[in-house]
Amino acid sequence: MNVAYRRELDHNYLVLEQEEYQESYQVGMLLKNKVPGFLECRMSCLDKNASLYYEITSRQSLRLVLERKRLTQTELLKLLEGICQAACSCGEYLLDVEHILLTPDYIYLDPDEWEPFFCFFPFEKQEMGGALLELAEYLLDRLDRQDSGAVTLGYEFYRLAGEENPSLKKFLETWKEEGGNIGFADCQEFKRQPEPAERKLIRYDGSGEKSVLEDTCIRESGGGKSIENVFPEWSTDKEGGTSFLSGLREPGLFLRSESAAHPDLRITKENFLIGKKKDAVDGWVKARGISRIHGRITKEEDCYYLTDLNSTNGTFLNGGRLEVNEKARLRPGDTVGFADVRYVVEG
Repeated sequence: MNVAYRRELDHNYLVLEQEEYQESYQVGMLLKNKVPGFLECRMSCLDKNASLYYEITSRQSLRLVLERKRLTQTELLKLLEGICQAACSCGEYLLDVEHILLTPDYIYLDPDEWEPFFCFFPFEKQEMGGALLELAEYLLDRLDRQDSGAVTLGYEFYRLAGEENPSLKKFLETWKEEGGNIGFADCQEFKRQPEPAERKLIRYDGSGEKSVLEDTCIRESGGGKSIENVFPEWSTDKEGGTSFLSGLREPGLFLRSESAAHPDLRITKENFLIGKKKDAVDGWVKARGISRIHGRITKEEDCYYLTDLNSTNGTFLNGGRLEVNEKARLRPGDTVGFADVRYVVEG
């Protein structure tokens, strides 16, 4: 199975390509019906090869959404209900449930509504029990540890997925009947530990004045104190003041906004998400044309790259629109556009 992404007018598609295509009942049912719980799909054939185009406009993959957030009980429950709905749809339309792709890259959802949609790929099978267990393991690391219901549900789902013949439908029915109190207890070891306290570090100069080093703090934890300093190295001069040994230039990549209405962006992480869903991105840009999770800037070795993340109104580099998931290198002087919000790249 080959994976690609395509943009056609205002629609974005996940494209799964299969060599040596042969017609089957499964393919016909998928293409002729709008099956509840599954991404809508159409097929394009060339010689003996087939490409299935899954509509993903305005949706994001589960893996991408969980890069910057943790699952609550409500969100996890909706996800499991979505899997159950997809399995029920298979029974209704006489489809083989083992053709459902449960990898987080192929589960798409609306980041606000959390209604999941799944890829049904009729050319490849996966053992459902093993796929459920892999998904359960992935979700365990992404639970909101402050939400005891999410922890309970997550570990109960993991236990269920490890059974020989798991019944997700029966599990969810029991969960609702019991009010979410079945099985796994709210253990102390799964509670999130409090963040270490922070105190600002004060700098005194030769005149007796003092100032706060905004990016320097003392962290206190069980192991004692440590000083974290993101400033360049300091040295003390003869008068007792402080001077820099190196320049004041901050690390990372700087994107200067061409409009005062939108913030500049300083990229200091190796994986930096941009969009208007504040709790899901690193760079929050509130504008009408910006998608909730719009684009990404990544650092690989000493180079920065721009990627469009299935945005509705596009991501642009020097006036050219990027394809969905296309990655392009950024250089000083480049112009970057997220919809109609424009930036200039400064090293």
